[in-house]
Amino acid sequence: MKIKYFEYIAVYLSVFLVCVFVGAIGRLVLLEKGADEYTAGVFFWICTGFGILMFAILSLFLNDLAERLLNRFLKTKKNESPESRIPGEDLEKIQEQPQDALIKPEMLENKNSARNIQQIREERQNAARNQKQARIDTAIRYAQQEFALYVSDDDLKQLGRNIIIYAEDINFEKIKPLKVKDLSNLDLYHFGWNIWNCFKVSRQDRAAQFLKLTFADALKDVEQNSIKTHLKDDEQKGLIKIMEDFTDF
Repeated sequence: MKIKYFEYIAVYLSVFLVCVFVGAIGRLVLLEKGADEYTAGVFFWICTGFGILMFAILSLFLNDLAERLLNRFLKTKKNESPESRIPGEDLEKIQEQPQDALIKPEMLENKNSARNIQQIREERQNAARNQKQARIDTAIRYAQQEFALYVSDDDLKQLGRNIIIYAEDINFEKIKPLKVKDLSNLDLYHFGWNIWNCFKVSRQDRAAQFLKLTFADALKDVEQNSIKTHLKDDEQKGLIKIMEDFTDF
């Protein structure tokens, strides 16, 4: 904006100086012809003002005329039909083509729409798969931390495989039991509830069955229904506590 103002100032200042120069020349001519100072001064200011006035009028008129011509030119271009821009021979070739050879916009739009829907579906499926895998990784890290001191290395790996079977809703016949020491039934109940809370892929009956099969030796004297009813007993007691949030894992 400042640059534009400077351009206006430069233009009008140049016009003013030219008008002053012309007026000064006219004043000198009048003085040489014998006119008095007052008459020459009046002529000078009249000549300068008339020049500035004529420039202003011409500027307004020419700007308005140029704008009208530009609008008329653009309107003419806009009103031209697409067919008028195609050479006659090319237009005849297009008209002679069979309809099946022409690309129909609605067909192209339908294909793009179907492709977009399929892409969205795949993205959603991948997101759900990644989210599930992240939960499995979290549950395995949690189990390893809780049971590192109470099971052997092989059983710790088997516990991770059992968790995957539970999370993926695979047949529990593939679950293998493991031996645990120094943990009470309450600790195992809390662990089962935490695994259920991490995934929430089934009812707690399945979590109880998961515990019964994974810790078959430790829970051999406890019924599955009894395990289910005691999953969240005494939440902050025992070595394994109830976990409401797994963000730290």
